[in-house]
Amino acid sequence: MPLVVQGMKTAVTGSTAEAVGHGMGRLGQAPVVLDANRGERDLIEVMELGGTLGLIHIGPDHPKAMRAYAEQCRDLGLEFSADPGDLEGPEAVEFLTGAKFLVSSQDRYQLLQATTGLTDDDLLSLVRVRVTTMDSDGVEIAGHDMDRVRVPFARSGDLIDPSGSGDAFTAGLLAGLGWGMSLRRAAEVGSQLASLAAETVGRNNYDVNPVDFVHRLEQSYGPAAAAEASAYLLPE
Repeated sequence: MPLVVQGMKTAVTGSTAEAVGHGMGRLGQAPVVLDANRGERDLIEVMELGGTLGLIHIGPDHPKAMRAYAEQCRDLGLEFSADPGDLEGPEAVEFLTGAKFLVSSQDRYQLLQATTGLTDDDLLSLVRVRVTTMDSDGVEIAGHDMDRVRVPFARSGDLIDPSGSGDAFTAGLLAGLGWGMSLRRAAEVGSQLASLAAETVGRNNYDVNPVDFVHRLEQSYGPAAAAEASAYLLPE
């Protein structure tokens, strides 16, 4: 059975929060963006103002803030997605422990393994699922009680500027999970959004035409992917 996170409201933190929030907004979602420039925020206060959070994505930031958000999530029983960024060694292990999702690029994941001395199985004992982007090789998803999945990179036009593609992937992944999609399908949405971002100069200069986006999903991943996304992007 695919791992699905139903109907969640998402918060995003860290230095990538604005870019990830931009991508989710282009897909019609309105995440709670916790600005890294304002420092760490109390999640209880955030929920008192904006309602219960289904998932908190903790992006790269000052290590103290990243660890504090993760600790708050564990204390409050909130599910969190973790992007360790440049965290290394025991600091990274402390941050990741208990995360539902570990989201990173392949080179960052290899750095994580090198600095912690942990194997893939060791790291998967700390988190539930690993989602690793592998450039042109697509996305690998591995976790407990599930088959390892490889999602190919989405079809694209001319790739002009890859600087925003990583954040766009995360945005699409979180948007898909927020819609209640399976991890595979959410990763397909993320990959297609990353492709779109890489075709545009600038980190946050891309936009989404819902009809075109659904069409491109069909070209990349088939009619089932397009039909599922259209239910959210093209409501009747």
